[in-house]
Amino acid sequence: MATNIRNWEQRVDWTLSAILWIGFALSLFLTGLGDGPTAGFGIAGLFTAAYVVTMQVFPRRLRNTRQVGELLAIVGVIISLVAIAITGGADSGYVIFMIAPTFFAGAFLGVRIGIETALLASVGYVVVIAALAQPIVDGNVVESIALFVLIALTMSQMRRILVEERLRSDEIAAATELRINRLETAHDLLETLSDLAGATELNPMMVGEAALRDLAARVPFHSGQVLVVDDGGKSVVVATRGEPGATGATEYPIRLARRQVGRLRLWPNEESRLDDWQESIEFALQPVAIAFENSRLLQQIAHRAVAGERTRIARELHDDIGPSLASLGLSIDMAIHQYDVGPELGRHLEATRRHITSLTDTVRTAAANLRQNETESVVEKVHELAADVTAEGPSVAIAIDERRPPMGTKAEEVNAIIVEAFRNSVAHSAASTIRITGFVDRERGRIVIADDGTGFDPGIRPRGHFGLVGMKERAANIEADLEITSRAGGGTVVTLEWGDVR
Repeated sequence: MATNIRNWEQRVDWTLSAILWIGFALSLFLTGLGDGPTAGFGIAGLFTAAYVVTMQVFPRRLRNTRQVGELLAIVGVIISLVAIAITGGADSGYVIFMIAPTFFAGAFLGVRIGIETALLASVGYVVVIAALAQPIVDGNVVESIALFVLIALTMSQMRRILVEERLRSDEIAAATELRINRLETAHDLLETLSDLAGATELNPMMVGEAALRDLAARVPFHSGQVLVVDDGGKSVVVATRGEPGATGATEYPIRLARRQVGRLRLWPNEESRLDDWQESIEFALQPVAIAFENSRLLQQIAHRAVAGERTRIARELHDDIGPSLASLGLSIDMAIHQYDVGPELGRHLEATRRHITSLTDTVRTAAANLRQNETESVVEKVHELAADVTAEGPSVAIAIDERRPPMGTKAEEVNAIIVEAFRNSVAHSAASTIRITGFVDRERGRIVIADDGTGFDPGIRPRGHFGLVGMKERAANIEADLEITSRAGGGTVVTLEWGDVR
């Protein structure tokens, strides 16, 4: 659109050049035809030719500015009036040339200057006619004045329309460019998010371990912990280095802008003071804060995407696949009862009908599970449990790769088993460290809860305690394998597996 507008401006400029040269040629021809080669004829031709050449060689951007253009329009009118005065007045051929400065003012300088130029030409023309003692109220004079005004109005309105179209096209081009830039930015952001989603650098456990490792290389401390702070304000230990010291720990907030995203606990060496390393510690925590916040944002994006996809799939199962299966089952029922299909074919149809019924129930169950509120993920549950451990309790190290939370039918049982195993370790094992590792991917997963506590004999069930029995029953409900290994003084390992974990 902008290119078309510029082409129109170029065409108007060409039209101005044509009017200048044609007006000059016609004026010269008509004047010479009437008066012959006189002194006035030569002077008028010289002045108008100089004006035409000036308009052609003058830089267009400067010529079309308001101040310079108005001056050129006035000069053109004056030269035309002088040429008319010395070549016969109302009968002069240079009346035609008066059109050129009027056209220029209206087409390039706007309505006000165009009308002013037309009025100046009209008034000047009347003054020249009166000075030459020629009749003012004459058909040719009136027609010429009307022509000057009409050309000024027409060209100024054309210019206004072209300017408005140019502005509108510029706005459209700017809006289109902005929209394209936003789309490109969104595309780049999605590519970046895709790369970051699989980056180990955003894993809070990896970030915490790397931070403690880097700090140990520059800051002398006895031991340390890195904790993540969730949206509810709870803190979860994601990395530990060494055993907590005898003296109290010094805590450093991990902040991004004004939001606290984590904490660092450091136990000092006996021979050093952590205050001397304050600047180095704060500098090392800056990338940690960014990584923790990025991990939180990616988790939010993933949850929203998963929720939308669950709803879409549930709708398709319920609205399309479910009714189709039901219709297929009804067709088989009609075939069985309305036609003589024979015993063998009848058995096959009955078996097919049962399979369809089972498949229909499975689809309905899947749609119901997908429609449920998103189940709490294993990682979130484990973090909640770790956040409830007091400062005197064991440190908790978490390293779970959760690609997708368990299905609704399994999530409750899996989380209940993890809760029971974790609380047993905290309450009875006297452990200093509990490690929860594994992976979760919807229908399959493996979770290991290991502590370095006192251990116990799994074959002995204390009277009145049914925690282990309940864990095994829950595992059986979801067809999962539960293995508990322990020995006195050797800690305890609880392993839960479901689905195909190969």
